Amino acid sequence: MNRDMSKWATVSTRLVESEIKREAEWMEWSPLDLQWDRFYSSYFFLYKPKSGGGADEENGPPIDRLIESLGKALVHFYPLAGRLVKQKNDESSRLYCNNAGAVFTHKRYAGILSEVIDEDQFQYNESISGLSDFQPDAPVYDPPLPTLVIQVIDFQCGTRCLSTSWSHIVADGGSGVHFLSSWAELCRGEPISLMPVLDRSLLSPRKSSPVLDGTAPVRFLNNYIKDPPPMKIAAPEGGASFKTLKLSKRKMDDLKAEALSGIHGGFVSTADCVSAHLWKLITQARQHQSHELTRFTTLVNGRSRLKDFPAGYFGNCLITTAICMTVRELLSKPLSHAASLIREAVKAVDEEVVKGWVDWYSVNKPHPSRLGDEPFMPGDPTFNLHGVSASWQNQFQFFQLDFGSGRPSAALRNGFRQGNFPMGLLFVLPTSTTSSNGDLAVKLFAENEVLAKLVGDELC
Repeated sequence: MNRDMSKWATVSTRLVESEIKREAEWMEWSPLDLQWDRFYSSYFFLYKPKSGGGADEENGPPIDRLIESLGKALVHFYPLAGRLVKQKNDESSRLYCNNAGAVFTHKRYAGILSEVIDEDQFQYNESISGLSDFQPDAPVYDPPLPTLVIQVIDFQCGTRCLSTSWSHIVADGGSGVHFLSSWAELCRGEPISLMPVLDRSLLSPRKSSPVLDGTAPVRFLNNYIKDPPPMKIAAPEGGASFKTLKLSKRKMDDLKAEALSGIHGGFVSTADCVSAHLWKLITQARQHQSHELTRFTTLVNGRSRLKDFPAGYFGNCLITTAICMTVRELLSKPLSHAASLIREAVKAVDEEVVKGWVDWYSVNKPHPSRLGDEPFMPGDPTFNLHGVSASWQNQFQFFQLDFGSGRPSAALRNGFRQGNFPMGLLFVLPTSTTSSNGDLAVKLFAENEVLAKLVGDELC
């Protein structure tokens, strides 16, 4: 990363409002929004010069068209033009849909892309996202925060970078990509193909619920390990960072074949097998004692589990499910063992479990001052005890984001500030070649001493 600030120039910064004004309102959260209060989801997309084009040629979506179409998109996605307002009594956030506007900044960098961005091993960088002026170190902020921050950077080599960051409490990844796809459609002069549904009462708690006694609603938690030993996990002495691993379709096919060979007629998905392999790989690199516990956590999109739930629901509908076992059990048993347990955990997330989570969070609201420290799995004693967490985002249509001048050549997640998430968090992402060869990328956030043992950039 080039730290020479003299090469940076801000062309303009503005607030982009919804094209159609509406009366300001307070939008209530659904219970599933509450666990994401202090986080932003940040991605950026690179639009490089077309073959034969010069560095002086404008690449990527034109600025004026981006701004105009953003104003049109915010008519339908108006929470992204609002503000997060801190509550004085408990430091939680409320969403004020007042059309204050999304932040839109246009910058230029007097140098080439590779001076700032390593496409192969990108690390978290607030200079790219523009979040440094807005994202708080703690959930105590004043004035209110924008829910959407856009930054466009033009590089001397002709590449245009479009960075998008939205508040996670407003929208999960699926909803965020829904917004980006709709914005791109409007920028191309097309109508929105899937209108957003902003009714968060669709995820209201039930009046009578079996889970409102303070116990975890998840039926499957592989709880045959009794009385786990107490453990305290300190921040890694050697620090932590990201490592991007290439995940070829050939490797995924091999892992699935290996797992299926030990199941004898059962079913596991490719995601189950890859997740199990990564769990074993990272746990082995950590070299913990064999009796210690390790946990795998994954996010499940609850939309598909709910009957007649609208596909365009805009908000958060992510369900956490997990399994835990001893290090000895994980490493001594074949891949099929962990893969099968992951499959059972994911399959167990049905409509009743989703509604149970809604009920549970409606009563057991996570306190903002402890977000990032509290368990994502209420009642699970193994939180962050040598765990691995996965977010499968390989279905996100990042490489379909054509704003009228072509699709991006690269789509990268800009990560998060250290301390907000546990070690061993991984994102499985599409690549520019996913549609043709099925390859994916794994972006892993872990201890540096663990990453050093993962030699090369191929998942082996």
